[in-house]
Amino acid sequence: MSIVRSIPGRIRFDVGSEEAFAKVRDQLLDDLGGELGELELRYNPRSGRGLALFSPDEGATSRALEILADILHTSLPMTLPPCRGADLGDERACAPPGLHPGGHAETPLEHPFVSVARKVFLFFLRRRFMPMRIRPYFVAFTVAPLILEGLRSLVRGRINVSVLDASAVGSAMLMRDFDTAGSIHLLLEVSEDLEDWTREKSRGDLASLYRGDGRPAWVQRGEGEVQISQDELRQGDLVVVRSGARIPVDGVVADGTAMVNQSSMTGEPLSVKRGPGKEVFAGTVVEEGKLIIYSESVGDETRFAKIAQVISDSESMKADVHSHAVQLADRIVPLSFVLFGVVFAFTRNWMKASSVLMADYSCAIKIATPLAVRSAMLESAHFGAVIKGGKYIEQLSKADAIVLDKTGTLTKASPEVVRVCPVNGYSRSYVLRNAACMEEHFPHPIADAIVRKADEEGLVHDERHAEVEYTLAHGVSTTLGDDRLVLGSRHFISDDEGIHIDDSQEAVAECTRQGLSTLYLGVGGELAGVIALEDPLRESAYRFVRRLENMGMRRIVMLTGDGEASAKAVAGEVEIKEYHSQVLPDDKTRIVDELREEGHIVAMVGDGINDSAALSRADVGISMKHGADIAQEACDVMLTVDRLDSLVDSITLSRLAMKRIRNNYGFIVASNTAFIGLGVSGLITPALLAFLHNSGTVLTCAWSMRPYLSRK
Repeated sequence: MSIVRSIPGRIRFDVGSEEAFAKVRDQLLDDLGGELGELELRYNPRSGRGLALFSPDEGATSRALEILADILHTSLPMTLPPCRGADLGDERACAPPGLHPGGHAETPLEHPFVSVARKVFLFFLRRRFMPMRIRPYFVAFTVAPLILEGLRSLVRGRINVSVLDASAVGSAMLMRDFDTAGSIHLLLEVSEDLEDWTREKSRGDLASLYRGDGRPAWVQRGEGEVQISQDELRQGDLVVVRSGARIPVDGVVADGTAMVNQSSMTGEPLSVKRGPGKEVFAGTVVEEGKLIIYSESVGDETRFAKIAQVISDSESMKADVHSHAVQLADRIVPLSFVLFGVVFAFTRNWMKASSVLMADYSCAIKIATPLAVRSAMLESAHFGAVIKGGKYIEQLSKADAIVLDKTGTLTKASPEVVRVCPVNGYSRSYVLRNAACMEEHFPHPIADAIVRKADEEGLVHDERHAEVEYTLAHGVSTTLGDDRLVLGSRHFISDDEGIHIDDSQEAVAECTRQGLSTLYLGVGGELAGVIALEDPLRESAYRFVRRLENMGMRRIVMLTGDGEASAKAVAGEVEIKEYHSQVLPDDKTRIVDELREEGHIVAMVGDGINDSAALSRADVGISMKHGADIAQEACDVMLTVDRLDSLVDSITLSRLAMKRIRNNYGFIVASNTAFIGLGVSGLITPALLAFLHNSGTVLTCAWSMRPYLSRK
């Protein structure tokens, strides 16, 4: 919730819902009363924005801004997108990683070596000083919970790892080998501690990456600086950050120059220079210099906080390979009992047969796979691409076709109005003013470009028209007096609205040459003018396409709603052979479906409302950093930095993660088969076999958490 734009007598603000607007309206009327004279408040349900109209006086505007800003930041809590865990009644799932729902930090997990050293010391202390008569009863009491857990699983009809562990300890107890039973129980406890630690460490790494450091922040108040807690930061604060300090807000540099380390956001180790007008993010660090930052997002609204929430929610989106690992692990357990019976039938030796129960394949498979997936997700987020679930890592690793929306993906999503061509007697200022008045209702780069151009030229675009209506992927329309105004694509103006363009072909051709994007304004059934916009190509676009080709992408397809000339020009610059122009949302969905029907695993990259259906239909939907909220909700991978290489990195990480999982399978099967062979042959004792098995499990977990990509 924020103030979008203000001019004397008029303030537009973002509230998100009609209920929130009602709260703001009631409180604003209570606080201001008749102070501003006649105050009119309107709400636009399409854009989720409110509009306050009052006396065009600078003093009144300042007062209204002050009161409205206070209401938006204190009366209405800032919220994140709905948490999946909340739907399941799991309040904890909705808390940021490493935090309880109330916001308090979890108790730090004890270091595993401390826990292991303590347990080993107590084990040998008891073994040395406990009387022999008491030891069997103590061991039986110690292992009883483990055996009971196995029996409970057996009663439920589940032959799983708990049953296997209980059988290993139980067989040692039946053979009255209490030392071995105690040793196996100790090793299982140690292994469990280490596994818990590796899991929590991966979560802790995520928490430390995206959680603020909790230190007070410095903000400018009047002529001086004051120190406040980060919880007190508000949008619009001027935050002062010096060398060595972490930036606590998302915002724009208002003053100062500094070198900022953005590795937590982009994965790039080299600092970048940031000065006035440049964007900075919470969680990045000022290495040298001083910045005064105008805060735009604070607390749970920062990009880091939202990323943390997405990854926290993603636990429910497990990869198929993860599910297969769990199923495989459970299927292997009965085979261990079969092998136990076979070995005993041939050897008639309980000790050798029980060796089979000491080393199983399922434990390491079940634990190492999710760790490898979670590590890949964390590293991908570190490099600027948030993958919303493990199953999308698997799909991304298989993707062999990619569909790219031109605007905002291959281009910079910062279009500029380069030409306004009025026709049929209308003036240039009339066309630009009314286009800005209509477009200011919608948070879109093209709309912002038109409004910005009108503001630069001093054109006051007062709202004298009726409610603006938005037609998906076509344009906007309204009524001014007795005339219907429409603004949008040529298809919308000509085909849908029936406005003749042929009579103005010469003027239209002048405005649309050189492959520029265009918007057409129609008034009262005739063409009033054409607005030409240029959206520069990203410097990295050509390299990005080449990297995709080198990764083995069999199909690279570019889609755009722009005309053929604009599409052909961009496709030629980046050397994409397959492209489609003047596509509508249904066309994008159809193209994605056709690729899937041909057997391709399709990744779709888009950023607009009109891309959301295609993003949902693709095997992997990818939204750009600046994408519309619905596109970010519909996507499976969300880029958090304006860097196309982040997508390439996420694909590389996904493929490396799947390769690591396959390698883990090979190591687990080979090592445990060798251990069982040594145990059956009598070359090692069951206790040593249990030690080797659990050590191998921990080693596999540690290996699964290693970084995938070089940080160079």
